[in-house]
This record gives sequence, C-alpha cells and structure tokens, in this order.
Amino acid sequence: MSMRATALGVAICAALAGSGVCAPKPAPNAAIVDPPPPASLDIAGVEAWASAYIDADMWTLITHDLEGARFVRPQGGEAKGPHTIEADIRTELFQPVQMGAGLARSGMAHWSVDCAGTRYVVKSMTIYSHNNLQGELARKPGADKDWITPNEFQVATIQVLCKAVLSGKPLEPLLGLPASAGTPSED
Repeated sequence: MSMRATALGVAICAALAGSGVCAPKPAPNAAIVDPPPPASLDIAGVEAWASAYIDADMWTLITHDLEGARFVRPQGGEAKGPHTIEADIRTELFQPVQMGAGLARSGMAHWSVDCAGTRYVVKSMTIYSHNNLQGELARKPGADKDWITPNEFQVATIQVLCKAVLSGKPLEPLLGLPASAGTPSED
C-alpha cells in the first residue's frame, strides 16, 4: 500500500510540475563556523588568515592588533574638511569578544576622524555574531557626541586613513602590531 501511495504522490507531483506545490524544500541553513585565529600575528600570518577565511571583496586589510584585523574600502574614505575624514571601518575578530548584545566576531562602524587631533567619533555601528558580517547582534544608528581618544591600535588605523584620504594617494596598509603590544614572531 505504501508503494502505491508513493507512486501516486510522484504522479501527482509530476502533473503539478512547475506549480511549486511539490517543489523540494530548501535545505536548512548550514551552521556558520567561524575561523580559527591566525597561526601567527605577524603580517604574513594575518594576511594568510584574511585570505583564507574573510570575504574581503572590495575591502583592503590595513591594520591588525591582538584582537583582530581592520579593513576599509580601497578609496579609504572621504575628506569632509581640511583635517576631517569619514570612513567605514570593518573589523574581523580572531576570537569572539563579549559585547552587551552577546559574543561578537565582526563589526562595521562609520567613523568621523579628526586627523589633526588624532581622535574620532562613531557615527554608526553594527556588530555581528560571526565573521564576515553575519548574524547581526546590535545596531547603533546614531552618532556619539563625544570625541574618542583612540588606543594605540586605532591610532594606526587613523594614520593610514588620514594619510591616504588627505593626500589623495592610495592606501598604504600599516600591518603589524605596535612595539608596545609585544613582539610578534617574524617567521
């Protein structure tokens, strides 16, 4: 009896082909697997990690630190005044970082940067639970009102952006950790 029912079901589906009634169900989304951290934090290790695991189409790796790598669009950003720029900063973390909304692995922020004062304001930000900007955790659409004094890793990002945007020259990534962050291996 079950063979007859199966044959009847196949015949009905064949007759209804194209109607979508018997269309196969899409496979459930595969679980997202975040990449392991880079083998080393030297330039070659981080570049290899980004190349293997990060969908960086139209993004340029410009700096990295102990927690992750920062990317910008190839043009770097846009001048908004003689010493001010705006840019989208994409961060891809090597390990999850606890944020108020949960564990984050990547983020996108729009910065307004005062190049002369080496400071910035976050105009908007979105954080994600997985690398490659997947799994939105939280979004902050409005700008902060106060300037942020950058840490040494953010200073490197600001220097690269300001130099490229204000000079009109191509981005010159400043990959590597500041000297005070420890000595990365130089394999």
